[in-house]
Amino acid sequence: MESATPHNPLAVLLVETCKQTILPALRTRPGVWCEAISTFVDLPRTASRRDGYAAPSPEAAIRWMRATVRTVASVLGPHQAGQVLKHWVDGPGSARACDRLRRGESCSLTLYPGIEHLTLQARPVRFLPLAAADGGPPCDSGGRPPLLRGRRTVR
Repeated sequence: MESATPHNPLAVLLVETCKQTILPALRTRPGVWCEAISTFVDLPRTASRRDGYAAPSPEAAIRWMRATVRTVASVLGPHQAGQVLKHWVDGPGSARACDRLRRGESCSLTLYPGIEHLTLQARPVRFLPLAAADGGPPCDSGGRPPLLRGRRTVR
């Protein structure tokens, strides 16, 4: 690249244009990306994402993970189900995981329901705003989609 000198007017014009162009800062928001990944035992290349969730906070991420563990516990053996429910869902395991997320660290939990391993993992991220395809306001600015506004949802 050529340097900007009086002998190179194109480079001077380029430098002046760059000085005048100020890019707006991206408005990211903190959150936690959560996903459930299953892998067949003894076949590591079979990993596939079963579910994902963009949590707005570490607490929301842990709620998602706890709900998923409760759902999967029904297919675990009685010993493993008891251990994971006692330690991770109802005990200190989920609180420790939440603390890790608050410190900016990731957390994970692997369950072994049979021939597949299910790994739940969460990691802190910065989410970019969603852009509307038609040039309108960002998709995430209005909350619920127009068809669902005014309706109550049960959670």
